[in-house]
Amino acid sequence: MSTLSSRYITAVSRSVPESQRSDVEAEVAAAIEDLTEARLAAGSTPEDAERAVLLELGDPMRLAADYSNKPLYLIGPDHFPTYIRLLKILAATVLPVIGVAVMLGSFLSGGDAGEIISGGIIAVMGVALHIFFWTTLIFAIIERSPDSKQIRAKWDPSTLPDTPPGGVRLGDTLAAVLVALVGIIYLPWQHFSSPFRDANGEPIPTLNAELWPVWIPLLMAGLLATAVLEIFRYRAGGWSWRFVAVNTVLELVVAVPLIWLAATNTLLEPRFVTELVGHGWADAALHLNVSVIVITAGVVTWNLIDPLRKVRIDTAARAKHPRPLG
Repeated sequence: MSTLSSRYITAVSRSVPESQRSDVEAEVAAAIEDLTEARLAAGSTPEDAERAVLLELGDPMRLAADYSNKPLYLIGPDHFPTYIRLLKILAATVLPVIGVAVMLGSFLSGGDAGEIISGGIIAVMGVALHIFFWTTLIFAIIERSPDSKQIRAKWDPSTLPDTPPGGVRLGDTLAAVLVALVGIIYLPWQHFSSPFRDANGEPIPTLNAELWPVWIPLLMAGLLATAVLEIFRYRAGGWSWRFVAVNTVLELVVAVPLIWLAATNTLLEPRFVTELVGHGWADAALHLNVSVIVITAGVVTWNLIDPLRKVRIDTAARAKHPRPLG
């Protein structure tokens, strides 16, 4: 047997358990000899026949993996679907909770806006890395266990997800709830932990401090009710005329005060405006008030029109794909 074939046999045997090496070497040598003789009989030269046989047998590491029954992949097809489903579940449940908890803790400890946001992002990224690493490690160990095939999760057709009813999506609901929660956190934060400071080092709120007895609690209540409505709407499978009516009221509860306060120049804290003017923004109050009016009007208009566009679609979808009770 030539040096090339001997090197191939050695490369295969080196990658299998020592207890199997002698048997594997004998099997591979016999296979090379039989395949080479067949090619020689077909008219190939010894060199061409040997090279063609080794190419046919393939990479020695793959052949060794076949003999030792060891996978060359990290997570194989038997467990990959379960692996992906678990990662999605953990990402959708653990990461938002961690992000909100860290941001809330930073807010309560008096952190500024940058610390709150960056802390939440860093925490989510760190937890996401741990989730990916440890889940992958566990499934890689399972993949290489002797009973890997026996512990494969059996697929059940009943686990197929329901047809999404109408336009309702979990991602849209989570985004709407998160926006409302950010608004709720911002309203007290800007008063107690604003990054703008006066000569004595005291925080300067961005919103008028005189709004606290009535307007700011009203805005917080409106935002909280909006988040609750989004959750109920998702659970119900989309928009209904009842939800449209409640949404209209809540949108107006938040939007009308904002627009009215901005239009009457009573929304912004005078000290905050003075600080901006002192830094060279002469028309700060006018520009900010107009921006609040335009953005709020645009958002509330869309939030009133979009449900009207979707309510018939969602109602028809629920009738076609009714959700089970309970």
